[in-house]
Amino acid sequence: MFDPIRRRFSTLAMVCAFLGLITTAQTRAACLNSTTNGIPTAAAGQFSPALYRPGDYPGSSLIRVGDDDEDDSIVGLWKFKLSGFLKDFGTQAFHAGGTETMFSAGVDPSTGDVCQGVWRKIGRSTYTLNHIAMAWTAPGAQYGVLIHIHMTIRLAHSGDAFTGHYSVSLFSATPENPFDESGGAFASGGGDVTASRVRPD
Repeated sequence: MFDPIRRRFSTLAMVCAFLGLITTAQTRAACLNSTTNGIPTAAAGQFSPALYRPGDYPGSSLIRVGDDDEDDSIVGLWKFKLSGFLKDFGTQAFHAGGTETMFSAGVDPSTGDVCQGVWRKIGRSTYTLNHIAMAWTAPGAQYGVLIHIHMTIRLAHSGDAFTGHYSVSLFSATPENPFDESGGAFASGGGDVTASRVRPD
């Protein structure tokens, strides 16, 4: 007859081994705390917020987001100023989920002063922003201008400021085809962006 004590120890050992395998697999699947050639890589013991976006990186579907990074995060509220082709200022919020919202105080609210974008990290303290603004040609007129902005920004070492460069293209649009860029831009340009972080009291 098989010794009951040995059987209990054998069962316990099997359970521990199984749990160890599960923990290792979960750790390797969920931990993204570094990048190799821009692709998140796994490391045991450290967990970071991640966003699921199929196809953004070859062989990977998770993108790091959040503010527990090796350096300060872009996530938060900023006071920004644009110079160059666009002359604007206002507040800009970068959200942990990879989206961004801008309130343009330099634009008449009746022609559209709120716009949105999506951001991602491309290097240490460096981010890109794909931003879309939609405007009316004049107060009371119908929607008629699609503004597409691409921005590259770098966070200061302090984490309380960023600087960068943008390029912008303006497209004629209609309510029937509000996002149509096939006709080409009727105007384009570029310039610089500066911003300072808004901290809680």
